[in-house]
Amino acid sequence: MNPLEFRSDYAHSSEGLAELTRLIYDVFEVDVSVLDRLGHDPSVVAFGWWSDNELVANVSLYKRSLWLLGEQVTAFGVQSVAVRPEWRGKGLFRDLMGRALNYADARVDLIILATDTPSLYKPFGFRQLKETTFSARLTQRQALPNYRVLSLDEDKDVALLRDIFSRRAPASLVASACDHSALFMLKAARTSEMELLYLLDLDAVVAVVGRDGPSITLLDIVAESIPSLDEIVSALGYTGEEVNVHLTPDRLSWVPDKQIPVDNGYMVRGSFAPEARAFMLSNMRV
Repeated sequence: MNPLEFRSDYAHSSEGLAELTRLIYDVFEVDVSVLDRLGHDPSVVAFGWWSDNELVANVSLYKRSLWLLGEQVTAFGVQSVAVRPEWRGKGLFRDLMGRALNYADARVDLIILATDTPSLYKPFGFRQLKETTFSARLTQRQALPNYRVLSLDEDKDVALLRDIFSRRAPASLVASACDHSALFMLKAARTSEMELLYLLDLDAVVAVVGRDGPSITLLDIVAESIPSLDEIVSALGYTGEEVNVHLTPDRLSWVPDKQIPVDNGYMVRGSFAPEARAFMLSNMRV
């Protein structure tokens, strides 16, 4: 094998993005090339080992803007952690995590990630968060739909999303994120059952699943002014039996019937103020 070179200068070059996209696809079979059109997060900082022109191991950070118990907190998220199989067992993952965490620790007090393999990150001081989903039965109502289905294949709809993201208010003051739109759009692009709906009178975009079924799930809200859940359900013209909310509902003027603890994959390193409360961060990320 060729000798390795450490680099952290490639996150926003065409060469670097192409190699990072290839690495993520080869390791996880996840195609993130759609972000070339939808827009990459400009805050990403990548740490990688290269063999000639091939990226063989990567850990990336991206800036997170969180609202936690009424305070706006800047954090870093960890993403795109990948090592090619033939380069595993050589300490590259541990080395890159150390470099990334040293960078983040010098700048913020909180680091957050989402993973299906928490045992990999506990040695670095990360601990798992327990989140909560919220739900309630719905009373019968008259259907008065007033929305437009958005398509990420339409430039005008992508422009609309970018505009609303640029003036987005926190969906919750207890626990929510006002991050760049990249991961939100990537999640929507990769989830065929999800719909992005623009509520015209409310100037709000909602991500939902199950709009035509007996139970609808609200995944996220992007708006300058957060509407109530009743306003959202009315604008959707939804006449089903139940609504499930996968975000912290303190700004929705709504009291859920049920709260169900879930492991949504989040881990944190540092102080996370809502940890002892019922909350959910949006899982609009890949």
